[in-house]
Amino acid sequence: MPIDHPTSQKLLAAIYEMNSADTHSSFSEAVVAGLSRIVTADVVVFQVLDRKAERILTHMSPPAPYTAEEVAYYTKHSEEHPLSVYYTRERDPLARRVSDVIDEVAWRASKFYQTCLQRLGLVHTVVLPVDIDASVVVAVSFSRRDPDFTAEDCELLNAFGPHLRLAWQSHDNPWADRRELACRQRLQGLGLSPRESEVLFWMTEGKLNREIATMLGLTLGTVQDNVARILAKLELENRHAATVFAIEKLRS
Repeated sequence: MPIDHPTSQKLLAAIYEMNSADTHSSFSEAVVAGLSRIVTADVVVFQVLDRKAERILTHMSPPAPYTAEEVAYYTKHSEEHPLSVYYTRERDPLARRVSDVIDEVAWRASKFYQTCLQRLGLVHTVVLPVDIDASVVVAVSFSRRDPDFTAEDCELLNAFGPHLRLAWQSHDNPWADRRELACRQRLQGLGLSPRESEVLFWMTEGKLNREIATMLGLTLGTVQDNVARILAKLELENRHAATVFAIEKLRS
């Protein structure tokens, strides 16, 4: 699709809007707002799952489209959704429509549809899954009554996916407590990236590289690369020196 195509322009605008967000909360809102101008839907859900810590962040537009009973059933039986079954089995990283994995008649007859979506008549759904790291996954789902989503919709979402991953990683951990966030912001002031400041913070907490890798869902090699960049940026010789330096900066 040419860069000057109206849809391409909307995609670029959505990417810009997302990258202009300064917090994870405004980030989620920006993703939903930007993508809603590209893929028309009655309900859009932005959800982040930390599998390791079993934590979920959710942003919906409109804010509360489902009843408490529908939400409770969905939460308890989310693995029964046809797209959840598909992604768990296939490990497919691309956007897919519910019509790609189940016949509409069977879908309408399913208990999941009748319990969670029938009241709103949301027959059609497309989901963009984005693996952030080993433990965190973002899913953006679009649901509407008619018509079904198109192959072009899936292509646009797939083009957006890599930008979403990079933009999410540039923000602070949304589950971090206030002390951690304050410390990491001070460490970023030393010229470090958000991820480098996160690694250095946990170094000041006495965590070993392997422990940090497990906590952040990274490989040991990735953490070691971050430590190397920290040492280079701070012009320090070793990990111990960087840890002592950071502790002194946080105390001052």
